[in-house]
Amino acid sequence: MKRKQFAFIILIFSLLVLFSTTSCEKSCSGMGTLKLTNKSLNTVQKIMIDGVNHGTIDPGEEKEISLAAGEHDFQQVGISGGTGCSAASVIIIECETTGFSCSN
Repeated sequence: MKRKQFAFIILIFSLLVLFSTTSCEKSCSGMGTLKLTNKSLNTVQKIMIDGVNHGTIDPGEEKEISLAAGEHDFQQVGISGGTGCSAASVIIIECETTGFSCSN
């Protein structure tokens, strides 16, 4: 009988350890981050992601945009004297940051 009680206690302890370690993991709810950098000297750029305007980014500025994990099309379009950068595709991974810089 004591063997069964000991095995049961070990099982309960193991489950408690398992649940306590998994609850500490970072939960990103299926989201990741796209970090954009405008390395141009004087061109303000409009941020377009999947055809949606996400505002502008000034010269020398960085912006982080939270996106659903998966593939996205984006472009930094020059709106003040420069050309911006060509359209690109990026894969966003849950809980990770993917960076892209534009220097035109």
